[in-house]
Amino acid sequence: MKLGRQIFPAFATALFVCVSASAAFASANHTNSSYAQRKVITGQFPIQSACLMPTQGDLIKVGFKGPEDMSQESESWAKVLEAIVVDHLKDRGISITSATNPLSTGASDDEINRVISQIQQKFKSVSALMYVKPRDIAKSAYTLGDQVGMLPCSENSDIVVFVQGRGKVFTAGGPGDTADLFITLADAKTGEIVALIQLYPDGNFLLAPYSCFGPGLDIELLDMNIGSIPKKEKKTKKSGQ
Repeated sequence: MKLGRQIFPAFATALFVCVSASAAFASANHTNSSYAQRKVITGQFPIQSACLMPTQGDLIKVGFKGPEDMSQESESWAKVLEAIVVDHLKDRGISITSATNPLSTGASDDEINRVISQIQQKFKSVSALMYVKPRDIAKSAYTLGDQVGMLPCSENSDIVVFVQGRGKVFTAGGPGDTADLFITLADAKTGEIVALIQLYPDGNFLLAPYSCFGPGLDIELLDMNIGSIPKKEKKTKKSGQ
């Protein structure tokens, strides 16, 4: 069984099907979207291999006492999100290597974790503006620098992948749960951001994560021509999938 198909124990009392993504974010007009440089869309920069950075998942419970961290649930959710992204990238013919894998470099865990931490700090700074102005990705406006090349997996990868999930879980009497999932692709040699996918599922994202995130992710990957499946097979893009 895929990790992403597992149901959180706290929510195992019922099963629901994930419906339109527009329901949760209708007020903000958030719909699934993607942004990519032309060289990605045209296939001039083919993507066949990826180095996966540690996935970040942050859940917050919102109730009468205000927001509360859900540390344990966040860790489990991050694993689910990672499994979903890995599965769907592999479905596109992309091989995946973890950024923590030393491969044949002989680098220690401490050395690799130090590099990962530095890259994550740089990504945090860059993404703060990138999420506000994602269209500038097409103008090569964002880069993490060639420090990404220090990752052991970068030598054999086309891209470095960052997966970030953020969710709010409301207590009884509150509005529907909300979440977003951002998947960023950077050139594994130069650190230049080449693509971004933004997914906005509805409130059932904890109960049926594959149904909520999977179809939309497939459509965006296909729309950007990422992977080995020809773009001519492109599906019709529907709002909320």
